[in-house]
Amino acid sequence: MDELLIKAAIVSILIAINTAIAGTLTVFRRASFLVAGSSHSALAGVAVALFLKSIGIDVHYFAFALLAAVFAAFLSAKASKHGDINTGIAVAFALSMAVAVVFISMTRNYTSNAWQFLFGDLLLLTDEDFALISISTSVVLITTSFFYHKFLFISFDPDGAEAFGINVHLYDFLLISIISISVVSALKAVGAILVFSIFIAPSATAMEIGKNTRAIFGISFIIALLSMYFGLAISYQYSLPAGALAALIASIVYFITAARKIS
Repeated sequence: MDELLIKAAIVSILIAINTAIAGTLTVFRRASFLVAGSSHSALAGVAVALFLKSIGIDVHYFAFALLAAVFAAFLSAKASKHGDINTGIAVAFALSMAVAVVFISMTRNYTSNAWQFLFGDLLLLTDEDFALISISTSVVLITTSFFYHKFLFISFDPDGAEAFGINVHLYDFLLISIISISVVSALKAVGAILVFSIFIAPSATAMEIGKNTRAIFGISFIIALLSMYFGLAISYQYSLPAGALAALIASIVYFITAARKIS
């Protein structure tokens, strides 16, 4: 059990890093539901992979989940050119859930596998899961460090960025891909249902109290990490789901912060 706890503690740090980067960039882009759309689209990709495995085609869920998440997020971003991006995300969300339900219903032997992707479990991660989230986090960190200023520019002032000669559509797609990679990497740890709270609540809280962009990234990381650790500690003590507890803590912190600011 000690080994599992150590692994879960390290994964919590990696998820907090992804939250600080992907969650904050999503909030900056004013498309918070992009995380929810990506996670549920990823779930549709997982459902397809599980179905293929059930009929003897051995495929890995990660590639299908990432492809589905990026594709749905890209469609949502394209739809935003003609209206509200959240409308596009909502349609992609509904489509993805429909696909997920259809394919999960056809793979009854793999229902328990689908359950972990829905709600996650920090204490049931394999060495392969640990390697995947480590590699994904490295990719997200390196890519964001290279394009940090461009990501901020297109998020806060896309028209100005385009006038400045930046290929907004290219970097927007890259940004969406980074967010999707982060979401998919956390899928088995916290689940498609809860990843939205884990990613958005700490970043939204940081937006309320941070004085600049770097402070917002840092505060988001700290809130996410503490939420994960408190959730893990309570989970170990009382046999409750760590991901749900972490999401609950992060959400409560946001509402307390927002309430204090209003008052």
